[in-house]
Amino acid sequence: LSNGLALGANYQYSHSIDNAGSVGGTSTVVAQDWQNLAAEEGNSSFDQRHKVSGTYLFELPFGQDKRWLTAGTASHIFEGFSVSGSFVFATGLPLTPGYMAAISDVAHGTAGTLRPNIAQGVSPTAGGGSLKKWFNTAAYSQPTPDSFGNAFGNASRNSITGPGTVQNNMSLSKTMQMGETRSMEVRATASNVFNTVQYSGVDTRLDSVTAGQVTSAASMRSFNFTARFRF
Repeated sequence: LSNGLALGANYQYSHSIDNAGSVGGTSTVVAQDWQNLAAEEGNSSFDQRHKVSGTYLFELPFGQDKRWLTAGTASHIFEGFSVSGSFVFATGLPLTPGYMAAISDVAHGTAGTLRPNIAQGVSPTAGGGSLKKWFNTAAYSQPTPDSFGNAFGNASRNSITGPGTVQNNMSLSKTMQMGETRSMEVRATASNVFNTVQYSGVDTRLDSVTAGQVTSAASMRSFNFTARFRF
Protein backbone atom coordinates (compact mmCIF):
# COMPACT_ATOMS: atom_id res chain seq x y z
CA LEU A 1 0.00 0.00 0.00
CA SER A 2 1.51 3.32 -1.13
CA ASN A 3 -0.26 6.69 -0.85
CA GLY A 4 -3.51 4.83 -0.25
CA LEU A 5 -3.23 2.74 -3.42
CA ALA A 6 -2.48 -0.97 -3.83
CA LEU A 7 -2.61 -2.89 -7.09
CA GLY A 8 -1.67 -6.46 -7.96
CA ALA A 9 -2.03 -8.47 -11.17
CA ASN A 10 -1.02 -11.84 -12.53
CA TYR A 11 -0.75 -13.22 -16.07
CA GLN A 12 -0.95 -16.94 -16.72
CA TYR A 13 -0.23 -18.85 -19.93
CA SER A 14 -0.99 -22.55 -20.08
CA HIS A 15 -1.54 -25.29 -22.63
CA SER A 16 -2.59 -28.86 -21.97
CA ILE A 17 -3.05 -31.73 -24.43
CA ASP A 18 -4.48 -35.17 -23.64
CA ASN A 19 -6.68 -37.94 -24.98
CA ALA A 20 -8.98 -38.00 -21.96
CA GLY A 21 -11.32 -35.62 -20.21
CA SER A 22 -9.52 -34.62 -17.01
CA VAL A 23 -6.25 -34.84 -15.10
CA GLY A 24 -5.50 -38.55 -14.68
CA GLY A 25 -8.31 -39.51 -17.04
CA THR A 26 -10.78 -39.93 -14.16
CA SER A 27 -13.82 -38.47 -15.93
CA THR A 28 -15.98 -40.18 -18.55
CA VAL A 29 -14.22 -40.22 -21.93
CA VAL A 30 -16.39 -40.45 -25.02
CA ALA A 31 -14.20 -41.78 -27.83
CA GLN A 32 -15.63 -41.87 -31.33
CA ASP A 33 -13.43 -44.92 -32.09
CA TRP A 34 -12.37 -46.98 -29.10
CA GLN A 35 -9.86 -48.82 -31.30
CA ASN A 36 -8.05 -45.58 -32.20
CA LEU A 37 -7.45 -43.56 -29.04
CA ALA A 38 -4.61 -41.69 -30.77
CA ALA A 39 -7.32 -39.86 -32.72
CA GLU A 40 -8.64 -38.53 -29.40
CA GLU A 41 -5.55 -36.39 -28.82
CA GLY A 42 -6.47 -32.74 -28.52
CA ASN A 43 -6.71 -29.78 -26.16
CA SER A 44 -7.68 -30.70 -22.62
CA SER A 45 -11.18 -29.71 -21.53
CA PHE A 46 -9.60 -27.36 -18.93
CA ASP A 47 -7.12 -25.81 -21.39
CA GLN A 48 -7.49 -22.07 -20.74
CA ARG A 49 -4.67 -20.47 -22.74
CA HIS A 50 -4.50 -16.91 -21.34
CA LYS A 51 -5.66 -15.45 -18.03
CA VAL A 52 -5.09 -12.07 -16.38
CA SER A 53 -6.35 -11.58 -12.83
CA GLY A 54 -5.76 -9.04 -10.12
CA THR A 55 -6.97 -6.97 -7.21
CA TYR A 56 -6.89 -3.28 -6.27
CA LEU A 57 -7.53 -1.02 -3.29
CA PHE A 58 -7.81 2.77 -3.17
CA GLU A 59 -8.31 4.61 0.11
CA LEU A 60 -9.83 8.03 -0.52
CA PRO A 61 -7.48 10.82 0.68
CA PHE A 62 -9.91 12.44 3.12
CA GLY A 63 -9.82 12.60 6.90
CA GLN A 64 -7.26 12.65 9.69
CA ASP A 65 -3.68 12.03 8.56
CA LYS A 66 -4.80 12.22 4.90
CA ARG A 67 -4.16 14.84 2.22
CA TRP A 68 -7.48 16.71 2.29
CA LEU A 69 -10.26 17.46 4.80
CA THR A 70 -8.08 16.63 7.75
CA ALA A 71 -10.32 18.23 10.39
CA GLY A 72 -13.88 19.34 11.05
CA THR A 73 -17.28 17.91 10.20
CA ALA A 74 -16.39 17.20 6.56
CA SER A 75 -13.42 15.14 7.75
CA HIS A 76 -15.69 12.85 9.80
CA ILE A 77 -18.17 12.49 6.91
CA PHE A 78 -15.69 11.59 4.18
CA GLU A 79 -12.93 9.78 6.06
CA GLY A 80 -12.64 6.00 5.99
CA PHE A 81 -13.95 5.51 2.45
CA SER A 82 -12.20 2.98 0.21
CA VAL A 83 -12.81 1.39 -3.20
CA SER A 84 -11.58 -2.14 -3.82
CA GLY A 85 -12.19 -4.88 -6.31
CA SER A 86 -10.96 -7.79 -8.37
CA PHE A 87 -10.90 -8.59 -12.07
CA VAL A 88 -10.40 -11.60 -14.34
CA PHE A 89 -9.93 -11.54 -18.11
CA ALA A 90 -9.41 -14.96 -19.70
CA THR A 91 -9.79 -16.82 -22.96
CA GLY A 92 -12.47 -19.48 -23.13
CA LEU A 93 -12.38 -23.18 -22.49
CA PRO A 94 -12.37 -25.45 -25.58
CA LEU A 95 -15.44 -27.06 -27.15
CA THR A 96 -15.79 -30.13 -29.36
CA PRO A 97 -17.96 -30.13 -32.52
CA GLY A 98 -19.96 -33.27 -33.11
CA TYR A 99 -23.06 -35.17 -34.24
CA MET A 100 -25.29 -37.38 -32.16
CA ALA A 101 -24.44 -41.03 -32.76
CA ALA A 102 -27.19 -43.25 -34.16
CA ILE A 103 -28.01 -46.74 -32.92
CA SER A 104 -25.96 -48.21 -35.75
CA ASP A 105 -22.95 -46.14 -34.64
CA VAL A 106 -23.25 -47.44 -31.11
CA ALA A 107 -23.26 -50.99 -32.50
CA HIS A 108 -19.88 -50.23 -34.08
CA GLY A 109 -18.40 -49.26 -30.70
CA THR A 110 -19.12 -45.51 -30.55
CA ALA A 111 -20.07 -44.51 -27.01
CA GLY A 112 -21.45 -41.04 -27.72
CA THR A 113 -21.11 -38.27 -30.29
CA LEU A 114 -19.28 -38.44 -33.61
CA ARG A 115 -16.95 -35.70 -34.76
CA PRO A 116 -17.21 -34.08 -38.21
CA ASN A 117 -14.68 -33.68 -40.99
CA ILE A 118 -12.93 -30.35 -41.44
CA ALA A 119 -13.75 -28.65 -44.76
CA GLN A 120 -10.58 -27.82 -46.66
CA GLY A 121 -9.85 -24.12 -46.99
CA VAL A 122 -12.65 -22.99 -44.67
CA SER A 123 -11.81 -21.36 -41.34
CA PRO A 124 -13.84 -22.46 -38.29
CA THR A 125 -13.55 -18.92 -36.89
CA ALA A 126 -14.56 -17.01 -40.05
CA GLY A 127 -17.43 -14.66 -39.23
CA GLY A 128 -17.72 -16.11 -35.72
CA GLY A 129 -17.69 -14.65 -32.24
CA SER A 130 -21.30 -13.40 -32.14
CA LEU A 131 -24.46 -14.50 -30.37
CA LYS A 132 -25.98 -16.17 -33.43
CA LYS A 133 -22.72 -17.49 -34.86
CA TRP A 134 -20.01 -18.27 -32.34
CA PHE A 135 -18.14 -20.47 -34.81
CA ASN A 136 -18.43 -21.18 -38.53
CA THR A 137 -20.54 -24.31 -38.95
CA ALA A 138 -19.74 -24.31 -42.71
CA ALA A 139 -16.19 -25.35 -41.81
CA TYR A 140 -17.43 -28.86 -40.94
CA SER A 141 -19.13 -31.65 -42.83
CA GLN A 142 -20.60 -34.98 -41.81
CA PRO A 143 -18.20 -37.84 -42.58
CA THR A 144 -19.10 -40.55 -45.09
CA PRO A 145 -19.26 -44.09 -43.66
CA ASP A 146 -16.47 -46.45 -44.71
CA SER A 147 -16.90 -50.03 -45.92
CA PHE A 148 -17.45 -51.17 -42.32
CA GLY A 149 -20.19 -48.60 -41.73
CA ASN A 150 -18.03 -46.39 -39.54
CA ALA A 151 -18.18 -42.61 -40.00
CA PHE A 152 -15.35 -41.15 -37.95
CA GLY A 153 -14.50 -37.48 -38.55
CA ASN A 154 -11.04 -35.89 -38.48
CA ALA A 155 -11.93 -32.78 -36.43
CA SER A 156 -9.96 -32.75 -33.18
CA ARG A 157 -11.41 -32.88 -29.71
CA ASN A 158 -11.79 -29.46 -28.10
CA SER A 159 -10.85 -27.63 -31.29
CA ILE A 160 -13.26 -24.69 -30.83
CA THR A 161 -12.42 -21.94 -28.35
CA GLY A 162 -15.44 -21.17 -26.20
CA PRO A 163 -16.52 -17.79 -24.81
CA GLY A 164 -13.95 -16.06 -22.65
CA THR A 165 -14.28 -14.55 -19.19
CA VAL A 166 -14.70 -10.84 -18.42
CA GLN A 167 -15.33 -10.41 -14.70
CA ASN A 168 -15.20 -7.21 -12.65
CA ASN A 169 -16.22 -7.08 -8.99
CA MET A 170 -16.08 -3.85 -6.97
CA SER A 171 -16.74 -2.74 -3.39
CA LEU A 172 -17.28 0.64 -1.75
CA SER A 173 -16.81 0.69 2.01
CA LYS A 174 -16.65 3.16 4.87
CA THR A 175 -14.94 2.43 8.16
CA MET A 176 -15.85 4.53 11.20
CA GLN A 177 -13.49 4.43 14.17
CA MET A 178 -15.13 4.22 17.62
CA GLY A 179 -12.15 4.56 19.87
CA GLU A 180 -8.88 2.68 19.73
CA THR A 181 -10.28 -0.87 19.65
CA ARG A 182 -13.70 -0.56 18.03
CA SER A 183 -14.84 0.26 14.52
CA MET A 184 -17.88 -0.09 12.27
CA GLU A 185 -17.57 -0.98 8.58
CA VAL A 186 -20.39 -0.58 6.04
CA ARG A 187 -19.74 -2.16 2.64
CA ALA A 188 -21.58 -2.39 -0.69
CA THR A 189 -20.29 -5.01 -3.12
CA ALA A 190 -21.25 -5.40 -6.78
CA SER A 191 -20.55 -8.60 -8.69
CA ASN A 192 -20.19 -8.02 -12.45
CA VAL A 193 -20.24 -4.31 -11.64
CA PHE A 194 -20.40 -3.19 -15.30
CA ASN A 195 -23.17 -5.74 -16.06
CA THR A 196 -21.12 -7.22 -18.89
CA VAL A 197 -23.00 -9.87 -20.86
CA GLN A 198 -21.00 -13.06 -20.35
CA TYR A 199 -21.71 -15.94 -22.75
CA SER A 200 -21.48 -19.31 -21.02
CA GLY A 201 -22.77 -21.97 -23.42
CA VAL A 202 -22.54 -22.78 -27.15
CA ASP A 203 -24.44 -25.45 -29.10
CA THR A 204 -21.72 -27.56 -30.75
CA ARG A 205 -24.02 -30.26 -32.16
CA LEU A 206 -23.88 -29.68 -35.90
CA ASP A 207 -27.15 -31.56 -36.51
CA SER A 208 -28.98 -29.13 -34.21
CA VAL A 209 -31.15 -26.23 -35.42
CA THR A 210 -29.16 -23.93 -33.12
CA ALA A 211 -25.72 -25.22 -34.11
CA GLY A 212 -22.99 -22.64 -33.53
CA GLN A 213 -25.24 -20.35 -31.49
CA VAL A 214 -24.74 -19.13 -27.92
CA THR A 215 -27.32 -20.84 -25.71
CA SER A 216 -26.82 -19.32 -22.26
CA ALA A 217 -25.27 -16.44 -20.35
CA ALA A 218 -23.69 -16.04 -16.92
CA SER A 219 -25.20 -14.08 -14.04
CA MET A 220 -26.03 -10.40 -14.41
CA ARG A 221 -24.92 -7.71 -11.98
CA SER A 222 -25.85 -8.26 -8.33
CA PHE A 223 -25.37 -6.26 -5.13
CA ASN A 224 -24.58 -7.29 -1.59
CA PHE A 225 -24.67 -4.99 1.46
CA THR A 226 -22.96 -5.80 4.76
CA ALA A 227 -22.22 -4.10 8.07
CA ARG A 228 -19.51 -5.29 10.45
CA PHE A 229 -18.73 -4.14 14.01
CA ARG A 230 -15.20 -4.90 15.18
CA PHE A 231 -14.22 -4.89 18.84
